[in-house]
Amino acid sequence: MNTHLFSASALLIALATAAYLTSAPHPSPQEPDPITRRARTVLCTGAFFSAFLLVPPVAEAVDEITGRAGAGALLNALTSGLTILSMQLVTVSWWLPTIGVRRAVVAHIVFYCCVMAVQVWEFQYVRASSAELLFTHDGDGMAAAFVLTHVGFLDVMTIAVSLQYFLLAYAAWPRWRMAAAGLAVSAVGTMLGLAYAGTRTGLTIAHLAGWAWPSVVETHVVPMTGALAAFFVCVGITLPTVAKRVFLPRGRSATGRAAKDTAVRRIALL
Repeated sequence: MNTHLFSASALLIALATAAYLTSAPHPSPQEPDPITRRARTVLCTGAFFSAFLLVPPVAEAVDEITGRAGAGALLNALTSGLTILSMQLVTVSWWLPTIGVRRAVVAHIVFYCCVMAVQVWEFQYVRASSAELLFTHDGDGMAAAFVLTHVGFLDVMTIAVSLQYFLLAYAAWPRWRMAAAGLAVSAVGTMLGLAYAGTRTGLTIAHLAGWAWPSVVETHVVPMTGALAAFFVCVGITLPTVAKRVFLPRGRSATGRAAKDTAVRRIALL
C-alpha cells in the first residue's frame, strides 16, 4: 500500500510542478526576483522528494547506495522540513511589511537549520534502517528520539502554517478568489500533514510506553494522510497560477491580454 500511495503522490506532484512551471509568467526585467517565486519552486521540489523517499523500495535503495542504514529517512526529514519551511516563505510578503521580509526569511531558515542540525547529530547514533524509521516503530531509544524530533518539528510547523494559510485565504477571498482557493487547498494539505505527524508521534510514544494502538492507524491512516498532504500542498500552491492561465479568455485584444498577464504575474508572486 505504501509503495502505490507514495509513488502516485510523487507522480502527481511532479505533474503539478510541471504545470506550474509552464503556466507561470516570466518576470519582467524591471521586476525583482521575488523570494516567494523561489520558495514555491523549492516547495514543489521538496514535496516531490519527501513523497518519493517514502516509497519503501526507494528508501531501501538510498540506504544501499549510501551504505548507511537510515539515510533515506534522514533525507526525508530534510526534504519534508524544507517543504514546510518553503510554505511559510511563499506567503511571508503577505503578512509582513517589506522592511521585515528579509529578516523573517533569515529567521525561518536559521530555525530550520538548527532543527536539521539536531536531526543530523541524532542520526549519528541511530542504528535502524529507513524502513524501521519511516514505516515501523521497532527501533531503539535513539531511533525513537530521531523520529520524535522530526515529527515534533512537523507538528509545530503544520499547526502554525495551517492557521496562517486559512487566515490568509479568508483575507484574500474578497479580491483574489483563485489565490484564496489555492491557499485553502494548501491549508487542507497542512492539516493532513498534521494528522500524519500527529499519528506518527502517537505511535512512537505508544511503542516506547508499551501501549497498543489499532493496526489500522499504522497501515492506513499514516500512509494515506502523508501521501495526500504533500499532494494537496503542492496543488494548492500551483492552483492560482495554473487556473489563471487555463481560464484566460480567448479573443481579447492585446491590451486585454497584457492586463491578464499582469494579473497572472501578481497571483504567481503571492
